[in-house]
Amino acid sequence: MKQMPLTWIVEPTDEGRSLKELLYSRLLLSHSLVVKLKQQHKIAVNGIPVFTNYRLRDGDLISVDLDLGERSEILPEAVPLKIVYEDEDVLVVDKPAGMPVHPSNKRYQTGTLANAVTYYWLQSGHNALFRPINRLDKDTSGLVLIGKNQFAHQSIFRQQQKHRVERCYYALVEGAAMPDQGRIAEPIARLEDRSRKRIIAPYGQPAVTNYVVLERYLQHTMLQLHPETGRTHQIRVHLSFAGHPVCGDELYGRSSPLIARQALHAGEITFNHPRTGAAITLAAALPDDMRVALITLQQQGD
Repeated sequence: MKQMPLTWIVEPTDEGRSLKELLYSRLLLSHSLVVKLKQQHKIAVNGIPVFTNYRLRDGDLISVDLDLGERSEILPEAVPLKIVYEDEDVLVVDKPAGMPVHPSNKRYQTGTLANAVTYYWLQSGHNALFRPINRLDKDTSGLVLIGKNQFAHQSIFRQQQKHRVERCYYALVEGAAMPDQGRIAEPIARLEDRSRKRIIAPYGQPAVTNYVVLERYLQHTMLQLHPETGRTHQIRVHLSFAGHPVCGDELYGRSSPLIARQALHAGEITFNHPRTGAAITLAAALPDDMRVALITLQQQGD
């Protein structure tokens, strides 16, 4: 998909201001991005490249070419993608369980979402860095939001920092004695420097997870969860701390005959589009393995 320039028509209230001021205050570009744009002469007024000290006039058309000619070093790999949404700025993919988001020097170089997206973009004539805004654990399925350029990534990442990106997860957990709804607010810290595992600790980072019970079984509960923060393994750690680990989560609970991974799915996400400001809500249905687990529980009368 072709990279469209970012545009803005100068209003009377901005006349006489410097172009640099408008780039920061109106288009909300970061200092690092403006520096890159200046170096590549990507900023134009009325179709003519200009310096950022240019003084604005009413009706000027500001145009910013966001294509910085970036070259990804990630190995492209022809892995199927389930694309939920895509435009010139944003790509949203329904990631399957078992797929890491990003290559790791120690563990994964291929088979990741980054490999798959890089290949897909190259096939469509788009060469850019892989910039995921939210990350999911390898064995958590669901929606991953990706910025297709630095502007989009920074814009939505700022929303996320201000808790304006709403995320909804679904989890099948052990036990059925949970209140109908609740809020888990416990700080999370890394167990040790080289460990993947996280723990609840007073010196950890603040973390808050809200949940609502959707369905109860004899020994399990289906939850809808809305995390207010985005700490590593947050939902899994909080639910384990509450005495209801995610079904099949071997790191914070135990394996399960119902499912071969943690039964956790990122099912919905809402954000404001970086270019238009319009609210976008996207959803991904429960994957087959979680649906089969629920059917099994229903059939067993659990």
